[in-house]
Amino acid sequence: MKALQDIGLDPSAASHTCTSPGSARGWFVLALLLGVSLAASSLRIVLAPGFELYLGPFFYLIAYRAGGLKLALGVALLVMVPSYFWWGHIISIVLAVAHVLFIDRFGRGHNLTVPTLAFQTTVGAAGVYLFLSLYYGAPDVVIALNLIRKLLNDVLMATLADLVCSVTGIDLARGAIIRRRTVHLASVLPAAVTLIAICSSVALFVAEVRRFPEDFARSRAEVMERAELEIRRGTPAVGAVLLPSAPNDSLRLPDMMIAPQAEQLLRANVMNHLGCTRIDDGSPVTGPNDRNTFAFWLAACQLGQVRVGRQDYAYLYATRSLAERGYRDTLLEMTGPGIILILSLLLQFLLTRSVKHSILAWRHVVEAFGRPGISQPIGPMFYEFEGPLAAIIDANNRFASLVDERRRLADATRELKAEMDLRLVTEIVFDRERGVLRMREINIDSPARLETIAVHPNDCLALSGIASEDDAFAEFRIDGSAGDDWYLLSVRGLEEPGCWRSGWIVRLRQSKLANDRLLQQARLIELGGMASALSHELKQPLFTISLSAENGRLLIGQGTDAGVTGASAKFERIIEQVSRASDIMARITRYSRVEDNDPHPVDLGEVINTALILMRPLMIQKNVRARADTPASLLVLAPRVGIEQLLVNAVQNSVDAIAARRDTENNGLDGEILVTVTNDDLGVHISITDNGTGLVEIDPELAFGAFETTKPAESGTGLGLYISRQIVMKMSGQVRIQSVAPPGKGAVMTIDLPTRIIAKPKTIRGKRVRGNAASDRN
Repeated sequence: MKALQDIGLDPSAASHTCTSPGSARGWFVLALLLGVSLAASSLRIVLAPGFELYLGPFFYLIAYRAGGLKLALGVALLVMVPSYFWWGHIISIVLAVAHVLFIDRFGRGHNLTVPTLAFQTTVGAAGVYLFLSLYYGAPDVVIALNLIRKLLNDVLMATLADLVCSVTGIDLARGAIIRRRTVHLASVLPAAVTLIAICSSVALFVAEVRRFPEDFARSRAEVMERAELEIRRGTPAVGAVLLPSAPNDSLRLPDMMIAPQAEQLLRANVMNHLGCTRIDDGSPVTGPNDRNTFAFWLAACQLGQVRVGRQDYAYLYATRSLAERGYRDTLLEMTGPGIILILSLLLQFLLTRSVKHSILAWRHVVEAFGRPGISQPIGPMFYEFEGPLAAIIDANNRFASLVDERRRLADATRELKAEMDLRLVTEIVFDRERGVLRMREINIDSPARLETIAVHPNDCLALSGIASEDDAFAEFRIDGSAGDDWYLLSVRGLEEPGCWRSGWIVRLRQSKLANDRLLQQARLIELGGMASALSHELKQPLFTISLSAENGRLLIGQGTDAGVTGASAKFERIIEQVSRASDIMARITRYSRVEDNDPHPVDLGEVINTALILMRPLMIQKNVRARADTPASLLVLAPRVGIEQLLVNAVQNSVDAIAARRDTENNGLDGEILVTVTNDDLGVHISITDNGTGLVEIDPELAFGAFETTKPAESGTGLGLYISRQIVMKMSGQVRIQSVAPPGKGAVMTIDLPTRIIAKPKTIRGKRVRGNAASDRN
């Protein structure tokens, strides 16, 4: 709609709402403009009698553009008031009001020149014709010249108003005159062409009408010579003498009266005979219809004197015929300018039509840019528009295919992001102190927005570990999230530590279940590694059961009371060994299955002893002793199975390290593992110390990586320490491993858990297993 208004095609473009000034400055500027308009409109530009130009239409047309219909009507009444004092009637005021109403009703969507021309050739022409013929009784030639004069005057004022409104504007609310930064080609170009044509026509019109006074004066001089000639032919008698024009008089002079005295000619009957109502004797004439109007010369009689001999004679004749002859000659001379004006207006129409069509074609292409299948508009168009439009249409159709392809890719990307819960991010910053990730998420449908994610405290270490890597991955959880979802962050383009250029985040769906499955598989692998030791552990109760059953059968076969009592004791032994085997199987079964890893209050000492008992078969097989030094009844909020798996992994690694040292040094090393638990204001600390090989072939930081191992391929998977670290991080703790300080040898694995996992102590019923696990043999 704005584009239509700019080129003058919007039907509502000419419907204005008059805005009252909103400040003292606004009222002052409005009053000043009205004063200037009234003063300029009072100027009467007289070219010749009956040929006058005035500036009133320029100001009320400007007012229409600036403030709309109401303001234009008020200004029209104001600036056309001087015409009443010039001509003694209000027809010019009425026509000005009708002009404004006509433009408001029929001129919307056009410049001011076109509706002005339409008004002056229809309603204005009819009004002028009826008024001049009925009020003045003017001849057709005078009416025609007045129509031409008014048409040229009002069209010229409308064209000037169009040009002024194209480059300036009036803000009535603020009282300011605004210079437009841009001009509309569809308004300026036709107005400029029309201005050139109308100015040419006005110039020719002015040149022609400026000769009218000379021709009129020459005609009156001829009449005076005729009067003198008639008097010399014969001295008239005292009284009025009528001298009619000769039928073959080429001068076609008017009838005149000659008398020795002027008083004899000023009688009413003489003036009625000549058709005069006014006498032009050279004295000044003021008021409406003075000598500068055609009405004066159509109703005036010229009174003059001729001296013949010693006698003065007066003559009187009507100037109407002389004026009509002058007007007729002027009208004939205006034929050329009229044709030029018609051709210029036709050219303006064609030019306006071409400009509007060219701009509409340009607008059509611009607004349709990006849509496929745009075709070249049909119709009159400037050549300078046609070439660029063809190039734009060709580029658009090629661009539209790319846009369509991009749209399909965007839809596919959108579906992929929704399916995978994938987010593309940029300007990634990890704030280690606050534990937050800041980034901008890239969205196809909206601008990138800044987002802040609070990282779970347990996972900040993982992000800190990649802070200096250019291309890295890290898993983390969102702090305060109700679920236990894990997210994978991929970053690249390191700009400074903890800052990356781009990356992506994806939610690892079913991560908790997958993590539990991974832990279970790791426990099964550990149990598989202890298969031979567990087999030996189960052989002892089975052998005892078998031996006791054989002995019991023999004792019962004796049939004595002592035999029955001995058989009963053997059966008790069998029950005890069955219970022992059941406990072994129960521990293995509980350790190998997927259980709820949510934190629960557990006795840390009891869990440690349970893990050591589970590992006892392996320690017996490898001849390793284990001791546990734990505080009494230390309750912690932790996953029981997770703690057990953490300790089993640590003990498994210690046993393997001790066995490796034995093989390397070829000595009878006494393997020892010490599990120590302490707690203070900083939290709970668990240390697993062994006297194995220590960390001689691997970096302590790399030891916790997935699939990092120094064991043979058939002896380890490299997931033990990685899983241990995951378990500890889930409890908001830290785990580290280091070699024993010289001169000792071995490794120390330290687990630091926060204070908040410590639960209120309570009494734990049941037997606690403590002491030397290696000596507990049956």
